[in-house]
Amino acid sequence: MNHVPTLNDRLQGSAGYQLWESTLAEQCGAFHPEPPLTRGIESFEGAILPAHAAVPGYAGAKISTNCPHIHRSVKDIKRDGHDFFYIVHQLTGNAVMDHCGTQSVLNPGDLILLDSSRPSDFYFSGMSEQISLLIPRHKLENNVQNTKLILNQKICSNSRIGAVAGFITNQFFIDTDNVNDLEGVTEALISLIRPTFTSSDNKPSTYNEKIQKSYFEKAQRCIEAMLSNFELSPEMIARELGTSKRTLHRIFAQNGLSIGRYILDRRLDKCASEFESESDIQKISAVAFAWGFNDVSHFSRAFKSRFGVSPRGFRSKAALPEGSLN
Repeated sequence: MNHVPTLNDRLQGSAGYQLWESTLAEQCGAFHPEPPLTRGIESFEGAILPAHAAVPGYAGAKISTNCPHIHRSVKDIKRDGHDFFYIVHQLTGNAVMDHCGTQSVLNPGDLILLDSSRPSDFYFSGMSEQISLLIPRHKLENNVQNTKLILNQKICSNSRIGAVAGFITNQFFIDTDNVNDLEGVTEALISLIRPTFTSSDNKPSTYNEKIQKSYFEKAQRCIEAMLSNFELSPEMIARELGTSKRTLHRIFAQNGLSIGRYILDRRLDKCASEFESESDIQKISAVAFAWGFNDVSHFSRAFKSRFGVSPRGFRSKAALPEGSLN
């Protein structure tokens, strides 16, 4: 009978540290843990329990460690290419989180939202235990027009939302063979926390802001009309709008976006929409080419980064009949 790992399976010393670090990278992405300062790596203690991976596109782990500092740099981000949000739930011990120019102090039960595409630093005092869940970017970004996501703002454990959200995160570590149950749990968690982690700016716009908004909306319409063009570029869009490429980049930056990333995401969203709704199954490469991709390998990597699952896996899941477990 195979042994099922638990947090009671303690990892110690240099061998335990190496196994713990590699498992952390597999489940949550590339991070640099710093061993305890007292006796170095030989004094390391920790454990890691992967979340159930039954739901395509989701991952994560329940993590305990006595490392005083764990960080994720720009180099790590480029190396693993992960493009998710992290929901971090502090279970025991305390942590300080530096992310996006802000700092949060996490007490047991608190939750925060982080972006895997931005650097982060965790600081711990003594042994600490957390849950880290990876949520595909589109799950939180969809249906939040005219709003922005607030990162590194905690939901306190003593709030009703915090108590319920904390309960839900633990469900990913309870044995179940029912994929639909886990998908329902995930949707419930996202619906619960989204209002707390989004904000809208309703203050009156200045004349310049109105002009910039108009250019931004024109640029979006221009991009939508030319997504299938392999040669679509910021230069082409700037010419269509009668503005400079520098101004175009600035307008997108003021909306928290990169124009290149925006074009890529819109193409990926179009492909995903076709995979979900197409009646005649086309080759994946044909769908990719139809929406402006000219490199199938690049498309597959970008699609998995955005949606957490390969194009083939996404289409197979979308084709399953309602209520199917496989």
